[in-house]
Amino acid sequence: MALTLLQTKDLLKRLAIHPRRKWGQNFLVNPVFVERSLKWAQIKSADVVVEVGPGCGTLTDDLVRAKAHVFAIEKDPILFEHIRNTWNTACIICEDAVQYPVGSYNADDTNYKIVANLPYAIASIWLDRVLELPQLPTRMVLMVQTEAADRWFSRENSKKFCPLSIFLQSAYQLENKCTVAKRCFYPQPKVDSTLLSLVKQAQVFTFERTCKQLIRNVFAHRRQQIGHVCKALQSAYANALITFLQENAVDLSCRAECLPMGIWQRFAVRCS
Repeated sequence: MALTLLQTKDLLKRLAIHPRRKWGQNFLVNPVFVERSLKWAQIKSADVVVEVGPGCGTLTDDLVRAKAHVFAIEKDPILFEHIRNTWNTACIICEDAVQYPVGSYNADDTNYKIVANLPYAIASIWLDRVLELPQLPTRMVLMVQTEAADRWFSRENSKKFCPLSIFLQSAYQLENKCTVAKRCFYPQPKVDSTLLSLVKQAQVFTFERTCKQLIRNVFAHRRQQIGHVCKALQSAYANALITFLQENAVDLSCRAECLPMGIWQRFAVRCS
């Protein structure tokens, strides 16, 4: 059962926890979005669910009640102990989610899901780590700050279009999203958040690491002409990109953010 604002404050007081901004500790206190997270994740009995940042356990409780196999990761040592002692069926570790993006779960296995209330500071780094796992989750329901959500699902010709937009949209489709007002958290963050429901594509396209790094390097100079950027990089991959763009009649004076995702995918296939 989702914790109310008063229940959350009471629990934090009993645990002697003062929410830390640097850890992104803004606890969801609106039951509507807890219920929606479970619904969008389509949790069924015996599902394997990785929960990132369980915090006070408001979502953990519903996952356990639904008889899911929960693998949780919590950085705060006090909240870690609270989760472990309250729901002893959950497999929880006290670690940094950037280093352990799916906790103690073996991501070589298939058919698992992720639910997460992600701190803004690690959201994109964490997601990039997930996209490099040997097996991707079938579904992800993620609470992120709206700015991050807008970047992740932006398209070409947008200033928000970035390498992670390409990598994520090549693997997942956006099924649902909704705005979550800052008043739905305690303490209140400075900006609103967005709840995202992502479903793995039937045909996932993945980028080899060297190709991903080239794309990142090119976007690091996003305001410059892509031809000039590639020449300045002085690498075999950058030269191959110039040749590929010329063969496909792409103007080298364009910028990286103007190239559609399909172009980047075709280049990745060419260089694989």
